Formats: sequence, structure tokens, C-alpha cells
Amino acid sequence: MKKYPIVAVFWEDHVHYERSPIVKPKDAIPIPTLSVGVLYSEDDRVMIIVSDIERYNDRDESTYMVILKSTIVARKDFGKIKLRALR
Repeated sequence: MKKYPIVAVFWEDHVHYERSPIVKPKDAIPIPTLSVGVLYSEDDRVMIIVSDIERYNDRDESTYMVILKSTIVARKDFGKIKLRALR
């Protein structure tokens, strides 16, 4: 069994507006998004956080976020959880 870190990450998500009044830059800063889950992998540029995993005989399926590290405001690690290795 492999141990996977549990993390909480506040990150500055991008926002898309459609048919809206254009705001000034100082008013356009969004509230950071909170993502919590299993840290599946990371490198110098991105981290992948899995929020759920469904396992089947022939595959695993997940819901996950790919977060650019340059957008991270804060990160908190909560230890590790043992899981059978993900495919």
C-alpha cells in the first residue's frame, strides 16, 4: 500500500465573465478557491489533488484538480493516508 498526503490548498482561481460590465483590476481579484483531497502528484509547476476515486476491475476514475503552483496562496498538509496503489 502506498501512502498519499492529504492537503488543503487555497489558490487563486481564474474567473470568466460573459456579458458583464468590465471592472477595474483592484476589484477583479477573486476570493481564493479551497481544494482539499489526496495529493496524487506534483512537480515544479503543478499539483494534482484527487477528491474522489472510483475503482473498477479494469480502471480507476477520479474527480481531480490540476492547480498551477504559481496561483497557490496557502497550503496545509494533514498527514498521509494508506491506499492501494492507484493505477
